[in-house]
Amino acid sequence: MQVELPPPLRFGQFEFDRVGGELRKRGLRVRLTPHSRVLLRALLDFPLRAHTREELQQRLWPGQPFLDFEHGLNKVVHLLRDALGESGQNSRFIETVTGGGYRFAPEWLQSEAYAPNGQKGGAGGLIAVLPFQVFDTSPELVFLGSLIVSDLNNALSSIDGIRVLAQSTVRSHYAADASPQMLGERMGVRAVLYGEILNHDSDLFMRLELIDVSDGTQLSSALIDRPFRPGQPFARDLLDEILRQLRPALLSFSPPGRSAVAS
Repeated sequence: MQVELPPPLRFGQFEFDRVGGELRKRGLRVRLTPHSRVLLRALLDFPLRAHTREELQQRLWPGQPFLDFEHGLNKVVHLLRDALGESGQNSRFIETVTGGGYRFAPEWLQSEAYAPNGQKGGAGGLIAVLPFQVFDTSPELVFLGSLIVSDLNNALSSIDGIRVLAQSTVRSHYAADASPQMLGERMGVRAVLYGEILNHDSDLFMRLELIDVSDGTQLSSALIDRPFRPGQPFARDLLDEILRQLRPALLSFSPPGRSAVAS
């Protein structure tokens, strides 16, 4: 029985074989030190996630006391960046995370392993659904906002041509004081879905924006205004209405000739 090997990861002019640990640039082999190879593999395992310096220490020197760990990690990062033709001041691939740590910049990542349906091209159809801004502290409204976000993640991920960033990944990068566009850039997605919920005089107001991360423009929006009664199970109706209003914009994420959103 022949085992199918995972495809190489491509970023920029580079190609990395995750099985053999070989890095090539335009087909030519790039020399990596053993530690640089381990670091590159660790960063590419989860390109959207920030890796702390302590986590990378365990990957590079598992179970080994290392008296000058800070200097050692800095040197490995420097050697890897040098192999990729970049520096800390001019970083194209390896991003230094505020507070300590590194991550692989996802906008430069191209691979069938990260792009279903054979699509390629960086962030492609990757969308992040941000936590809703709830302008009411009532438990019912907070729960409704969380439920709609979860349902939207499930619904969008089932649409052909769209990939949805996991909620746990979104939460790890979320900051309430950051703009939706800034959050999208931090997560390396093509678009973010931002929503607000307000309960006023027993009416529920819900506004959503599908925002293009590249320039901050609004691709589409949805607006819902209806009576709100706590305990009334109408989340599914809200989800259907949101998808109906966003449908024209979501169609642009689908491959030609395929239906993106069921009527």
